[in-house]
Amino acid sequence: MRKKAMFKSWRYNVLTKEHLRRLMADQILPQGALTDTWHVNNRVNMRLLDGLTDQQLAATILPRGRTVTSYFVHMHMARIYWLQRRAPALAKSLKKIPGGTASRASLRQALIDSGKAMGELFAEGERSGRMKGVKLGPVAFLGYALGHEGHHRGQILLHLKIAKLPVDQATQWSLWSWNKI
Repeated sequence: MRKKAMFKSWRYNVLTKEHLRRLMADQILPQGALTDTWHVNNRVNMRLLDGLTDQQLAATILPRGRTVTSYFVHMHMARIYWLQRRAPALAKSLKKIPGGTASRASLRQALIDSGKAMGELFAEGERSGRMKGVKLGPVAFLGYALGHEGHHRGQILLHLKIAKLPVDQATQWSLWSWNKI
């Protein structure tokens, strides 16, 4: 009974969605900050992709499990999904990739194209201060998108470590050098 009461009181001390919305509306961000941050994230993905060998891209740790390539394909397909719901015109020009079947060159181009389209989505979100289908606005959606892609980069690194094909140290450290990317 006591735990329930503690949880209930804690829950009410958390900021509400409306309170967060008002706080974010009051923030002054330099024009282009969200878009620039998104593009840095995309360059981190490209740096990781470029730092992998063909053997690493094809690596899987389970007989019928995902390959490293499929994580990158998933990121691209998630971007298409987000764009179809928030800016269908931007999604129309993007090519879907069948699950896990992509050459390095086609995967690279797909991530570049979907990264640009997402950048345009964030630029429009910055101009209008709103984003279709996102109650908390463009800043919250950027956080969600960065979290999603960062999660999958971590999965890729762990996947390769378990497969005994770890990413070289220079590539690993470069993923954290956002000021230089």
